[in-house]
Amino acid sequence: MDRLILDYKFRYLQQEDPNDEIVLVTIDEKSLSYFNKNDMYWPWPREFYHIITDYFNNSGAKLVVFDILFDTPDFDRRNLSGSHSDQRFQQSLEQANNSILAFKTTVTGDSINPTANQFSQIEQWDIKNKSPYQQSHLLTSRPLEKFAEVARGLGNTLISPDEDGLIRSVHLFDSLAHKGYVPALSMAAYLELKPDSISLSWTDDGLRVGNTEIPLQESGDYLINWYEKGGVVDGTFPYYSFHAIVQSAIQKKRGLSDDSLNVPPNTFDDKIVLVGASAAGLGDIKSTPMSSLEAFPGMEIQATILNNLIGGNFIIQPPTWVTICILLLLSVGIPFLIAYSRPIYGTFSMMGILTLIVLTGIGLFAAERIWFSTGMYLVMGFISYSGAAAYKYFAEERQKKEIRSAFGQYVQPEFVKELIRNPEMLKLGGQKKELTVLFSDLAGFTTISENKPPEELVSFLNEYLGAMTDIIFEHSGTVDKYIGDAVMAFWGAPIAQDNHAVLACRSTLKMIKKVEELTPSGTDTHARFGIATGDMIVGNIGSYNRFNYTVLGDTVNLAARLESANKSFGSRVMISEQTYNKVRDQFLCRPLDWLVVKGKTEPVQVYELMGDQQSDKDLLHLEEAAEIYNQGIDLYYQRQWDEAIKQFEQVLELLADDGPSQTYIKRCQKYRNAPPADDWEGVFHLETK
Repeated sequence: MDRLILDYKFRYLQQEDPNDEIVLVTIDEKSLSYFNKNDMYWPWPREFYHIITDYFNNSGAKLVVFDILFDTPDFDRRNLSGSHSDQRFQQSLEQANNSILAFKTTVTGDSINPTANQFSQIEQWDIKNKSPYQQSHLLTSRPLEKFAEVARGLGNTLISPDEDGLIRSVHLFDSLAHKGYVPALSMAAYLELKPDSISLSWTDDGLRVGNTEIPLQESGDYLINWYEKGGVVDGTFPYYSFHAIVQSAIQKKRGLSDDSLNVPPNTFDDKIVLVGASAAGLGDIKSTPMSSLEAFPGMEIQATILNNLIGGNFIIQPPTWVTICILLLLSVGIPFLIAYSRPIYGTFSMMGILTLIVLTGIGLFAAERIWFSTGMYLVMGFISYSGAAAYKYFAEERQKKEIRSAFGQYVQPEFVKELIRNPEMLKLGGQKKELTVLFSDLAGFTTISENKPPEELVSFLNEYLGAMTDIIFEHSGTVDKYIGDAVMAFWGAPIAQDNHAVLACRSTLKMIKKVEELTPSGTDTHARFGIATGDMIVGNIGSYNRFNYTVLGDTVNLAARLESANKSFGSRVMISEQTYNKVRDQFLCRPLDWLVVKGKTEPVQVYELMGDQQSDKDLLHLEEAAEIYNQGIDLYYQRQWDEAIKQFEQVLELLADDGPSQTYIKRCQKYRNAPPADDWEGVFHLETK
């Protein structure tokens, strides 16, 4: 029961990787298929490992851990010598001097001859105090001696599952034929990150490595702390296909720039790289508590253990005396409640106590990864309850019917409870929060309304507003109100969203595309958007009998002004500087101007939202235009009017109807004939709302 409860806690109380130091390079189905197409079949030549080892070394990898057994010499292939391939790999290992190789052992009896285990390259550690392990191990598979000689360290890949076939814990060290202790692969990598003079000792609570106390179970096993689900998509660690690394290394040697590589070198800078197999056909998929969410390759188990050790992210179990005290309280307290209270009250109290234990266990595990034996407490609670109830049943005949009645209620409880709504949501008032607000307007709607009968106009307007609303809802936004064909929406409330500016911008770009689909061909109908991010008041605003959930403040007014200001620049989406600062890494934007909006005296810098770096296919075209445009803006502020006009004309060659470029050409022509004052700072005063 404890194992089952712990498994569910790992699955549903996941933690993000707190260290961000490990990346995985996987021999996956894509890699096998890629090399098969090029007549390179598994097992691959060692030449491939030489290539990736050099690439990791040149990329600044801190440590490279191979969860692969290089235990047999490479064989000759067409135009490729196996011995030469091995030699190249050996040279790469020696030059890098940061590789951990794998060996494998098996549990053996005391009668095994220690001389059968002679392999001097495996460093055997002297650990002080008495070991919790009784069985010795025999070396069954080891890397070629020439590889082991130049490796930084060697580690054991043996991981034994529990009786139900799931891997929950491992031995961090094993005794190798009575000659000392050899580390697991993850522990070997961890020790290489420590000083050479570090000391190890077994303690009452676990294993002490230098000043770090690693908790172990009574059996000596290390209980693995799982983070998120495994695998390539949204897993704990970043995955990179083996063939992509080989391709990148070859492309790098051919002189390609880092930005054009599939996997650039900085991916591995100061990282620990684990190389292993995840393809199902290679037989390294393991069963773990997280396997029901995603397949778990063996190398990710090693990565998880190593990540635990690096960050000190351990599963902590309370001291034994805490367990004894709780068991005593349950074994004494529950019978006391049953004996000195009415059956229904005693039962509810017992259920309340056990529920509190379960919830406490969930809370401690979620917050601090503290795990205590919930199953033991539940069993003891039910045993205490059952024993006390049975005693009372047989000892006190008079209470038999009450006990039966109580149990009958538990089998068929009454779930008649009043649903209590949150009264705070119905009260007037608001709170100050940082949000992102959007205003949109349909330019050219007057032309459409003049050419359509009222029925068709209403139908078009409903279709348009419905489509805009769907996109806003799709991106978790809140529609505030409709004003004719205009829409007001905001992000970040009532549910908090850290990426509210990103959601607003991505929603806007999709709305622009949708408007192009909906508007009649041959008309100059398009939507304009103003987006601003900042502090505003959000809440229920109005009278006591009628109010709206809305936003108020200067930021809201600014967004409305920016929507209208698009007309002065021929732009589609104008965003504030604060919005730009939050989305600049995910979207292509360009500066428009320093604006003093109607009713304000201080200028604000505004930008145009041009494209989404995640989804827009023609982003390179837009980036080229934006770069030329930015050069023109710089020349504009330097009062070099003719040079600026040339830059903006180049933009128009790429984007024929680019409104901002056309606007600045007109301004430059105006200033060329009538230069601005000496104290001109390039600020544009917006006279209209």
